[in-house]
Amino acid sequence: MTLEGARARLEPRRRRPSLPVHVAALSSTVAGIAMVLGAIVDQVDGGPDVAALVLCGVPTTLVGLVVWRGTEVPKEVRTLEVFVTVTVAWMALAVVGAVPYLATGRLTAPDQALFESISGFTTTGATILRPIAETSQGLLFYRALTQWIGGMGVIVLVIAVLPTVGSGAMNLMTAEAPGPAGERLSPRVRHTARNLWSVYVGFTLAVVAAYVLAGMSLFDGFAHAFTTVSTGGFSPHNGSLAHFDSAAIEWIAIASMFLAGGSFALYYRALRGQVRPLLRSFEFGAYAAIVIGATAIVFAAAEVDASVAAHVRDSFFTITSVVSTTGYATADFGEWSQGAQIVVMLLLPIGAMAGSTAGGVKLVRVLAIASFAHRAALSQLHPRLVRPVRVGARALPEEIATRIVGFMVLALVVFGGGALLIALTGPDMITSFSAAASSFGNVGPGLGDVGPAYDYLTLPWTARVVTMAQMLLGRLEIYPVILALSVVTLRRRLHTASD
Repeated sequence: MTLEGARARLEPRRRRPSLPVHVAALSSTVAGIAMVLGAIVDQVDGGPDVAALVLCGVPTTLVGLVVWRGTEVPKEVRTLEVFVTVTVAWMALAVVGAVPYLATGRLTAPDQALFESISGFTTTGATILRPIAETSQGLLFYRALTQWIGGMGVIVLVIAVLPTVGSGAMNLMTAEAPGPAGERLSPRVRHTARNLWSVYVGFTLAVVAAYVLAGMSLFDGFAHAFTTVSTGGFSPHNGSLAHFDSAAIEWIAIASMFLAGGSFALYYRALRGQVRPLLRSFEFGAYAAIVIGATAIVFAAAEVDASVAAHVRDSFFTITSVVSTTGYATADFGEWSQGAQIVVMLLLPIGAMAGSTAGGVKLVRVLAIASFAHRAALSQLHPRLVRPVRVGARALPEEIATRIVGFMVLALVVFGGGALLIALTGPDMITSFSAAASSFGNVGPGLGDVGPAYDYLTLPWTARVVTMAQMLLGRLEIYPVILALSVVTLRRRLHTASD
C-alpha cells in the first residue's frame, strides 16, 4: 500500500453537504426511537406487535444515524434551503412513520397508513384506526408518541438534543414553529430549543400525574398526556375521554388543553419569574375571551338533554378542544343545534396562540388582520395616514404584517380549494367544508360524516389525499411547502431547457 493510500484510509471520510438529508435523517431516527419505545410497551403488556415494532424501529434508527453521519450541514445555508429542509424532513417523517401500521398488519392499505401517520405527526387527530380496541398497546403508545413529537416539532427536538444543524438553526426553528415569527429565549438557538422542550416535558409529566391521580392507568395517563399537551387528540379508546365517564378527568383535560394552546415561550418566562409578559399578553387575553365567550354561546344555543353541570362541562370541553385544535370529544356536537354547530365551524380553522402546540392559522394573525382592515378603512378617510398594524399595544413591522396578509390569502385558497376538491369526490357540503377546515386547522373531528361519532374512513380515498395535503400545509403553515415545490418545479424547467 502506498503512503498516499494509507493516509486516505486514516483520514475521516468527507461528509456530503446536504441540509435536507441531514435533518431528514435525524428526524427519521427520532421516529425509529419512538417505534422501539412502542415495542417496549407492547412487551410489558404482552402484546402481539413486539417483533414488528422492533423490526421497524431498529433499522429505521440505524439507517437514520448512518445517513446522518454521512452528511453534514453546508457552511452557508440559504433561506430557500431551510424551507426545503423542513418540508423534506416532515415528508420523510410521515412516510417512515406509516411503516409500523403496515408491519403490524393493523392497516393494510398504504394510503391509510400514511393518513394515520400524517395525522399523528401534524397533531391533527383525524383517524381511520377503528375500532381502536383491536389495536395493541405498543402501537397505540407509538401512535400517541407521534403526536407528542410533532407537537413541539421534531426539528426543534433535533436542534435541542443534537447540536449538528449549525448555521440556519434559528431559520429552521422559525420555519417549523407555529406562528408568524420565532422567538429566542437565549442567545444560542440550541438553548432556546432546550428551554422550550424542558417546559414541554415538564408540562407533560404534570398532566400524566394529574390523569393518573384522577383514575387513569399509567398507560392511559401517558398516552393521553402525550396527545393533550401536543393538542393532538388521539386516544386509545373509541369514546375518547368520554370512555372514562369522569368529570375530574374532563376538567383536567380542559385546563391542560387550554394551557397547551398558550405560548410556551411565555410559560418559560413565567416559570423564570417573568410573569408580567404572560399577564399583559393581548393575544392570551383574546384567547381566553374567545374560549369563555364561545362556551357561553354554545351553552345557550345547544339543545341537549343533560344536567346543567354536564352541559357546562361539555360546552367548555368542546370549545377548548376545538380552539386549541386538540380534537378530543366528550359529546357529539354534530347533534347540537345549527347555531352551536356554526360556532364550532367558525372556530375550526382559527387555532390558539402563536408559539403553542395548536394548529390553525393562529389567533395573532386574526388579530393582525383585524388591525390591518381597520387601517385600510381609516385610509379611505385619511389617505396620508401613517398607522402601524398592531396586536394590542405591540406594533408589528410592516414586513411581518404583509407576510401575514399573504398567508391569510393563501390559507383561504387552501381551505376553499380543499373543500371544493373534497366535495367533488362525493361528500355533502357540511362534511366537505368541515373536513377541509378541520384538516387545515389540524383539529381532527369536524361535522357531518367526519363528526366525533365517525372517522375519516367515511371519505373516499381521493378525499383523504386532499385532507393529508391540508394537514401538512396547516402544520407547516403553507410557505415551506410552496417554496419547496417551487424549487422542484424550477429544477425541472432548467433540466428541460438544458435538454
